This record gives sequence, C-alpha cells and structure tokens, in this order.
Amino acid sequence: MTNKNHKVEHDYDVVKNVKEIKLKKDYTFFNQNPFFKLGSFFVVILIKIFVYFIYGKLFSGLRIRGKKNLKHLKKDRFILVSNHVHVLDAIWLGSLIFPRKIYVTMLQSNLGLPYVGNILRIAGGIPIPETKEHMVHFLDELKTELSKKTPVLVMPEASIRPYHVGIRKFLSGAFRFAADSDAKILPFVYVYKKPNFIQKIYSKKPRLHLHILEPVEVIQGETRQKTYALTRDKVHQIMSNYFNEHSDLKEENYETKSND
Repeated sequence: MTNKNHKVEHDYDVVKNVKEIKLKKDYTFFNQNPFFKLGSFFVVILIKIFVYFIYGKLFSGLRIRGKKNLKHLKKDRFILVSNHVHVLDAIWLGSLIFPRKIYVTMLQSNLGLPYVGNILRIAGGIPIPETKEHMVHFLDELKTELSKKTPVLVMPEASIRPYHVGIRKFLSGAFRFAADSDAKILPFVYVYKKPNFIQKIYSKKPRLHLHILEPVEVIQGETRQKTYALTRDKVHQIMSNYFNEHSDLKEENYETKSND
C-alpha cells in the first residue's frame, strides 16, 4: 500500500514543530467511544458554522451543485472521492454531509500537527497507517464502518495542490477500499468559477463550486489489482471530463483530448 521510496507531499509542509507519529499496536482507527463521538459532533457543528457557512459560503463564494445525489448515501455503502485543491476542501465536503457521520482519511503524519492534528482527529480524521500490521486492522475497521453505511472520504490525488487546474493522477487506495468492502464510489468535483465584481474587490482567486456526481460501481477485472486499476481509471475519466466541461478554468490541452 505504501511505497517506501516515495514520500507523499504533506498537506501542511509549511507548518513547523510537527511531531513524529507512531501508532500504538492496538490503535483504534474508528473511535467508538460515546464521549469521543459527542465531542466530535459539537466540533463539527462549530466547523460547519464558521468554516463552511461563514468562511466558505459567505466569504469564499463556495456553492454546491448536485445535492440530490447525496440521497444515495442512505441506500448503500460508499467511498467518497474528490480532487484536492484547497486546504479546507475535505472539511467543506464533510460539513456539507453533516449531520450524517462521515470519516475522512488523512496522512498519519497529520496527527503530529500542533493543535490542528487533534482537531482533525476529533472531527473525523482517520490516519492511513504506514505499516502492514496496522493496515490489516485499519481495513477490518473500515469494512465495519462501511457496513453501517457510514461514508468514508478518500482524496485519491493524495497531496494538496492549491487551485490546480484539472484532475491529477489518482493513487489506487480509495478504489481498493471500495472493491474490498463491496462499496460504491461517489465522486465530488471542485470546479472553478470566475469571481463576480464584488468578489474581485477582496480576492482575485477563482470561486470554488463543489459538484456531486452520480455513483460509480466498481469494475471487476481478472485480478484484484486489475479491478483497482480499472475502477480508478474509470472514475478519473469521469471526474476529469466533468471538470473540464463545467469549470471556467480548463486544462490547456482539453480541446485536443476531446477531439482524439
């Protein structure tokens, strides 16, 4: 699962004093403690008010499209996937789905971030383990949560690249989780919209709109690895095409690709 020769870019590389994190042998990834869950509920309420509504929707111009597709979360188990273009994109997505519980996978090293690490964990952040031993427990707990129809968000691009135009290459982890847990994939795509006259006064950056697409089922291949790859490539194609069709900013070679 983890390539030891390749270090995934940290979402918060500019942050200093990041502690090195080593998980305990019996680490619980999906905390079932009722007090932890209660604390998580209130933390997410505050996040939804201040980070989602005030900063996201009022100040940053965040808009949501395709909310009708959230109804699918009630019927099946889902792995959610999204492009990773803003430091708050996963938080906005989770706040949108609240009060339905959602878990968000993150780098294990994120737990070492001063203050932020604890907040992310309480709000529903699940560290992706770096050892095979922990990965076995992680996958078992993941299957249990998905069986309860609790959605889990995975960023298949892995690292953040602020305001990147287009959908970057996907890692296979999200699609492995879906295939091995008999889950479907619900894609979310952040697209860019040009700021209006008033918005240009305080920010020149494009506005982010979050679009929710139709569910995608796992494509079965001849082997497990083939299944992961086929599903990954299919979802990437769907999200990439959707981004270029609906975003005001498009990949430079999009027209060439479309005509091939």
